[in-house]
Amino acid sequence: MAGQFTEAQTARFLRTLRVATQTALAEYALGGRAASRPRLTFMALAAKGPGDWRFPAAGLLSGDGLVLARLSNEGAALVLELQAQGVVGLSLYANRSARATFAGDQAAEGVFDRDGCMRLNLADLSIGEAELSTFDLELLDDQS
Repeated sequence: MAGQFTEAQTARFLRTLRVATQTALAEYALGGRAASRPRLTFMALAAKGPGDWRFPAAGLLSGDGLVLARLSNEGAALVLELQAQGVVGLSLYANRSARATFAGDQAAEGVFDRDGCMRLNLADLSIGEAELSTFDLELLDDQS
């Protein structure tokens, strides 16, 4: 029948719709209207568990899907690695300086490298893993 989809067709359609939506939102932001949304938000939505909140092993994706945050332990220090996703994310974040703002107005600054990766050492901040469930990322330089 022409009006019915298989499970595989439905999954493919939904993936295509998600990619198209993220691309359209990113292009909208790149079109000079990014000034109205200077901050990018990361927020984890997780059910309450028996212990403290833990940073997801797969990482935390930004609200617009252009940056993936991963947390690692290097010795006693927490290191937050931010990686731009896709062509749009790379073209927006590569070689740009940014500031991540955490709970209690604590902030860490860094620069995305040419591959769209920025590593922030959180050792100087008095912040635990549970406070990383939500944070903002703001580009500092003006790229025209």
